[in-house]
Amino acid sequence: MKKIFTLLVLSSTLVYCGQTKTEKQVDIDVTHNQHEKKYNRVISDSTNKLSGKIENLEVEYKVFGCACANWIRTTDLNTKDSSKKFKDLYFFIEPANSHVALPVYFDAFRHYLNIKGQFYVREDYPQGTLEMEEPLAKAKVFRYTELEVLDKPNFKPDTKIETLNLRYNAISCTCAQWSDIKLQKDPDQRIYYWLEPGNDTLINADSLFNGEDLPVEVKVTGQIISQNGFPKSKHLSKAGQNEAGKVFRYTKIKIVKTGWKNSDH
Repeated sequence: MKKIFTLLVLSSTLVYCGQTKTEKQVDIDVTHNQHEKKYNRVISDSTNKLSGKIENLEVEYKVFGCACANWIRTTDLNTKDSSKKFKDLYFFIEPANSHVALPVYFDAFRHYLNIKGQFYVREDYPQGTLEMEEPLAKAKVFRYTELEVLDKPNFKPDTKIETLNLRYNAISCTCAQWSDIKLQKDPDQRIYYWLEPGNDTLINADSLFNGEDLPVEVKVTGQIISQNGFPKSKHLSKAGQNEAGKVFRYTKIKIVKTGWKNSDH
């Protein structure tokens, strides 16, 4: 009887402990689900209407350490109009569709935008904005149908001008493809570069690979303009932020080897 009593007590204890553990897990799951539900809530107002006034704006993105509107007209950057409140100068932008979404290569330090569209009537958030842990203040919202990314004329890289001898690697990904020829036999030490022509008169180095003929080698002179970015290109819609890398903007290019073209530009 003593043994039976001991077994019953032990079984009851195990069941009780199991129930306690289950109840705690339920509490954790409920809390987690409530948190997930809270931050999946859309806070933008779907009933907000457009003003009907079509405008063309030149805008820049300013980096702030807050959850807030970050876009400002270039004409308001150095305003001395004391009647304008600082916070009222900034607004959100919203693409009308995925075709005019902000491209992955946009860099707030070296680019600004020319956009065409309309402001919404009321201060709000871009459509589809989800609630965040940090409160987000409402602001004006500009919905654009056209977008052009432009280079800031006053942007100056803080890197030295250099000449690189590079080879195209034909890696099967949307990623940086060019590496220094002298490190070609040492893949662990290779640094991969994105290449960006400095102006429209220069050939785009990426166009030199015809999909079949290798090696493709170039000699380029220019500067690194981003340590972790993308070149200004219309063909990077499938690139992700994990594929960002060194961007080398060249002002001179010499085609050293390809299966179909050799010339200086």
